[in-house]
Amino acid sequence: MTTEQIYTLAMMQLALVILIASTRVHPPKPDVPSLRLFQISIACDAISWLFYLWPVQPVLLLISSIAAAFNFWLLLAFALKRCQRSVPWWLLTVMIPLQAGGYTWFNLHEQQQASMHFMTFVTALVTLPIAWLFWFRKAGRTVSDQSFAIVMLCWFGVCVLRTVTVEVQQDWILSGYLVSQVLWPGIMAAYGLFVITGYLEETQQRLRAEAVLDPLTGQLNRRGLHEVVAGSVSYLQRNQQPAALLMIDLDHFKRVNDQFGHDGGDLVLEQTAKAIKTMLRQSDVLARFGGEEFLVFLPAANRDMAQRTAERLLEGVRQLEWPASMPEDYQLTISIGVSVFGPDYDFGRTLRLADQALYRAKQNGRDRIEFAGTAADY
Repeated sequence: MTTEQIYTLAMMQLALVILIASTRVHPPKPDVPSLRLFQISIACDAISWLFYLWPVQPVLLLISSIAAAFNFWLLLAFALKRCQRSVPWWLLTVMIPLQAGGYTWFNLHEQQQASMHFMTFVTALVTLPIAWLFWFRKAGRTVSDQSFAIVMLCWFGVCVLRTVTVEVQQDWILSGYLVSQVLWPGIMAAYGLFVITGYLEETQQRLRAEAVLDPLTGQLNRRGLHEVVAGSVSYLQRNQQPAALLMIDLDHFKRVNDQFGHDGGDLVLEQTAKAIKTMLRQSDVLARFGGEEFLVFLPAANRDMAQRTAERLLEGVRQLEWPASMPEDYQLTISIGVSVFGPDYDFGRTLRLADQALYRAKQNGRDRIEFAGTAADY
């Protein structure tokens, strides 16, 4: 077996390893099509290397070139799907035979220099859009996505280096091939690795979000609230800035479930959370604390600011418009307990005081605001 055959076999095995590793990735259903496109692309790459194990023959060279062309353009299709863009299949059906036919013709006519320039041009058409998509257009871009974009640019850079090497000195055509052969295994391994880790990073982000977000309302749950508030309270304490907590309860929510069922109750919770969120500042934190209770953390807010916010929420919820599935005369009200942080910035204590104030608001007739006390009471 020649050195070139050993190299070809190693590259084919590398492609197969990446393909097998990708089968261990289980993305959410919307991302499955992009993963399948990547897997088919890698499989085509392995096939293209397979046909280099035999001496160059027109038919084998054409088959290898077609597989390589599928690898290139399906990789672009993968990038478009991954970035939630439509795939122009008509373009791929044109470019795949053009690339395969052009590369085969140049090599059969022993025009290696023209073949290098041709592949540099094709590589630019594929890798540059992929790098742009993953760096600028992909939603929820991860570190792996950025790394994948950089690898695409490196791939293009290798091709440019090779074609420039030949332009500078035609006698260096063998060196041009050597440049690509030395660097290509690293490029291939890197882009396969970062595609796979990109899916895994997104899974980690999704799991973390599920751990800190309430699945019904999309707002923070208790765990998420504590994570967000802990750092904010420490900052406020260092700078001696005020803060407040609003404990909110939906009045007579049991009647909503009894009258409209749990679907109706879920709708009320979802719409109420969305409405409250729109009435808060960007820096304010909203969390579903449990059942029909919500908690609002107001950083840099004193008693007066907390009262104005509570009044705005009280009136805003009264004015909510409900979908046609709800009775036309349905009106929701809320009760609010407010507690202002004392000098100790004890979140647990402030939370208990807000809960006690909410209890008084419900005892005193609901649809009202009660304060835990003034700063002097602390």
